[in-house]
This record gives sequence, structure tokens and C-alpha cells, in this order.
Amino acid sequence: MLTDDRQNQILRELALRGSLNAAEFAKRLGTSGMTVRRDLAFLEGQGLLQRVHGGAVATTAPGRNPLSQVHGHTPAAARDSGASPLAGRNAGPGGRQRPLATLGMIVPTARYYFPGVIRGAESAAQELGVRLVLGVSNYSAAEEQRQIQRLLKSGVDGLLVTPSGESLVDTPTLDLLASADVPVVVIERSIDGVLDEGRLESVRSDHVRGAELAVNHLVALGHRNIALCVRESSPTSSPVSEGYRKALQAEGLLHDPELTRVITLSATDPETLRQELDGIVASFIAAGATAAIVHNDEDALMFADLCEAQGLHVPGDLALVAYDDEIASFGAVPMSAVAPPKFDVGYHAVQMCLNRLGPRRASSLALQRVILSPTLVVRDSTAS
Repeated sequence: MLTDDRQNQILRELALRGSLNAAEFAKRLGTSGMTVRRDLAFLEGQGLLQRVHGGAVATTAPGRNPLSQVHGHTPAAARDSGASPLAGRNAGPGGRQRPLATLGMIVPTARYYFPGVIRGAESAAQELGVRLVLGVSNYSAAEEQRQIQRLLKSGVDGLLVTPSGESLVDTPTLDLLASADVPVVVIERSIDGVLDEGRLESVRSDHVRGAELAVNHLVALGHRNIALCVRESSPTSSPVSEGYRKALQAEGLLHDPELTRVITLSATDPETLRQELDGIVASFIAAGATAAIVHNDEDALMFADLCEAQGLHVPGDLALVAYDDEIASFGAVPMSAVAPPKFDVGYHAVQMCLNRLGPRRASSLALQRVILSPTLVVRDSTAS
């Protein structure tokens, strides 16, 4: 290994771990302890580390990022987030940028909702100089566990995981994550019910608040009989339903069970789904609904089409709010929608994981559970 490459490896190790044992590091690289000690002496002379008995520690002077001092500036996002000294990149063979760390990311699907989360994580990773390795569980708990084991075996420095189910409580997935010896950030799932979470952190959208935003918007337009349609199969249905009921209560409105419907697990093919939604539309109208919140966008668009087929005008006869804002704007009537902060969730997850890799990871850095608020995008389907 060339001297520059070896010294870059030393700086990378210090950026990630905060300290380095010379003998262990030399053994890992397959070189002599004397060679590593000479490198440490040279780098200390450059002000990039501080030698201690048996090895070295990262410099602690404000603004001194050893990797950025050699290979460029610290990205602004890393400065703002406090992620330094993890914010630099070191050059590999041929001038390629070798990542500071490799993070494994597991999502239930890469087709709906989660592309936004992935884009946010990718953006943060590019700014902070880390590599993402993606796995997709297809909402299979068994596949999710295989992916976690695969990534841990491959030597990733941290994990970003969206479990396939709504809760981690008493699951094999929780056992794997809680026992992992790398930082773990749970994405878009609550860990509030997990009693022994080990070192888990989380970042998620506040879907309770998202549903409240939808109800409050409709109430402000004069609606009192507001319906809700959610999917039985979606982990998001429970917090959306909670937020719906909470907002109705806050507005002094009674929760009418006839105005709440769940799309069953049996509605797996388009025709069965269409028939089930058609019945839900009819039942809402019979119960006197003047507005409805439908999770998710795909179901909301079909719901709007079925309203038209039954001779109903959106929003004149029934105002509609979709939940997710993935494709809601493309309806025949562009739909108002609750937009979870998908990009920000992914971005913050990477930052949190990298912060945990820094030298403060075992001392003063508190574990975090971050909840980000959705926004409401108003379009024609709720026009007054």
C-alpha cells in the first residue's frame, strides 16, 4: 500500500472512530507497527491528529477535520448538522473518492413512497462522503431479516431500516437490530413501544399530525361529516386513523363509525379493489359525508373516478384529500394531499447514523427519536 493511501486510511479511521490503536491497525493493513507509527508522527506534524500511548486520537481543535484539511472543504450540510469529523472524503486508486463509511439501507419497496426517502438519504450521503447499499424487503419480515444479516456480515458501518410491519415489538427484526454492533436508525416506524431498544434511534413522519392537517383543512371549509378510508395492509393506517379521530374530537365533532372504512387485505387485484371502493363511496354518501380523506394516493385517484361514475362531482358533492402526495396531482381533478416529508426523513436518517459514528458516540451524544411534520398541499379537489 502506498504511503498516501495508508495515511488516508489512518485519517478515515480517526474520522469514524475518534481513536486508533497502532498495533491493531498495522495488523489490519498487513504492515508493520513501525510504519504506522511513522505515519502517525508525520500526520501529527501536519496538525491532523494527536499521538497518544499506543496510537492516536482525532484532533479536537474547532473546525479541524483531518480529512477535509487534506482533501477539500467540509460540506455545508455536515457543518450545519454537527456531523464533522465525518464530512470529508479520501481519494482512492485513480483519484476516485473512497467513502468515509458504508451504510446499509433496507426499505419495504422502492416503487411507492420510499423513492423520496431514498433520494433524501442519497443526497445526504453524497454531501457527507459515504456510500449507501440498498436492500428491498418487499414487505417480507423474513427477507428483511436476511437483508439485515447480509449487510451486517458485509461489514457496513451503520444501518438504516424501515421494518415491514407497523411495530418492532417482540419481533426477530428487533432482536437483530438491538444486538447489532453498529449504529441503527429506524426509518418511518415508531420505536416508542420498544422497551429494550438497545442503541436504536429513529426518524419518521408524524402521520397523526398529517391526518389532523387534513381534517382541520376540511373543517375550515365548512365540512362536518368527514369520512376516512385507509388500507388494512398499510402500517400508516393506524396513525392516520388516530390523527383523524383526534382532530374530530378537537373540533367537537362526533366520530361516526359509518364514516370510517378499511380496504381489506383481500382487495389485492384491481377489480376486487374497484368493487370494494365502489361500495365504500356509496356507503359514505349514504352516511351523509361531504368530504373524505383517502390513504393512499392510488386508492384516492380510483375513489375519485368512482365518485364520477356514481354521478358525484368532486369537490362539489364530495371534497377529497389524498394521503402521501406521490401522484395526487395527476388526477382528472388534481387532488389536495397530505405530503409526508419523505426526502427529509431519509436525509436526517443518514446524518443521525453518521453522528453516532463520531468520537462522541459513546459519551455525550443522546439517543434521538425525531418526528417530522407533514405538510398539506391544497389543490382543486377541496376548492371552495
